[in-house]
Amino acid sequence: MPLKESMFFHRLQHFSPYSGHLYDALKVPFIKKRDGVFGRSDSRFDLMDREGYFPFLELLRDGHVYFISDEDLLEFLNITEDTLNQYEVDYWPGWNIDFKEQLAKRFTEGYEQGKSDFEQNLGISYAALPYEQQLPYLRAFCLYCLDFLFFEGDLVDTLFYNLGYLQASLYRGFVEINHLLALSPDGNAAIGLHFESYNKRRELAGKDEPIAPQEQPTINEKTDTTRIELLCDISEIKKVWSVLTEPIKTKNGTEAAVFSKTDLQKFLGTVFSSGAFPDSLKMADYTAVKITSRGDMRNVLNALMYATYNINREFNRSTKLIQYATILKKYFAVFAGSGTESIKSVIATHAPKGLDILKDSVTDNPHIEEMLQILKKHKLLH
Repeated sequence: MPLKESMFFHRLQHFSPYSGHLYDALKVPFIKKRDGVFGRSDSRFDLMDREGYFPFLELLRDGHVYFISDEDLLEFLNITEDTLNQYEVDYWPGWNIDFKEQLAKRFTEGYEQGKSDFEQNLGISYAALPYEQQLPYLRAFCLYCLDFLFFEGDLVDTLFYNLGYLQASLYRGFVEINHLLALSPDGNAAIGLHFESYNKRRELAGKDEPIAPQEQPTINEKTDTTRIELLCDISEIKKVWSVLTEPIKTKNGTEAAVFSKTDLQKFLGTVFSSGAFPDSLKMADYTAVKITSRGDMRNVLNALMYATYNINREFNRSTKLIQYATILKKYFAVFAGSGTESIKSVIATHAPKGLDILKDSVTDNPHIEEMLQILKKHKLLH
């Protein structure tokens, strides 16, 4: 599928699917390094040579992780008060770190919206394509993102929003490619997640030397196969499940906290994993079966697990709902009498009932409001 035949992001303001970013002014403020320049490079397209891996650098801001492919863009976003004097800015009187932070905020706003709009931008035809056509379609989508995903120093509010939007779109597209490769009969199911810059490795290896492919991790009998890989924001999953560390009102009275904070960390580390951030979900050996009241609490547990499934499914579609249902049956006695297929078949139906129960405990449980905001962000609650 030739790249030039595909056009995306028709709904993105201040962006033309033909020519890219649109500016309202002919002359705009711009920033430059005192010892170099910001600029586009064709090497950004080399990222597509790293299929099967995850060649992004991470940007941590306000407890959230943003995955960045462009080194110049990342350098700008990481400017601090201490490093501000390493750059010069033209046509922006009084430039300071606060203005830089305003642009960084616009980037993260665009990033969040880009993540949310991913399926819509792919178009309605993508889901109907057979596997052999989905991969080239996604590659064209990612290459299209890279065509406009560079930072040359222009300091324009709408540009940073667009760059965030495109960066998130590229990130989600690349993850989707890796998922399809993992599911392919001819592919390697052990997708390597390497949060490092491909361009940085090129610099370290020497610009004229080819970059040797990294070895895929070896799978042996000790490799854990029961934990579900979380490719979403781990902090959001922790916040969702934190509602179980405080009391919850039910029709049978107030249910005591199901977990202590320590036990919750052990439980999450036992059932979920993160190849990217292993220290955030340290592997544990939690074996206790939690006993709760029936009825309302069963619905609450359904709601939490179904929310986890949907949030993670944005990035990891290789894990099926029945695997999440298996966790409920194994660790919560209230599901002991049900088969995993039965739990799976009704979890979507019972989840809204569980959310209604949690809403009634907002004033007594400090974690519920934050959980509801996370669900609204992912359009799981309206």
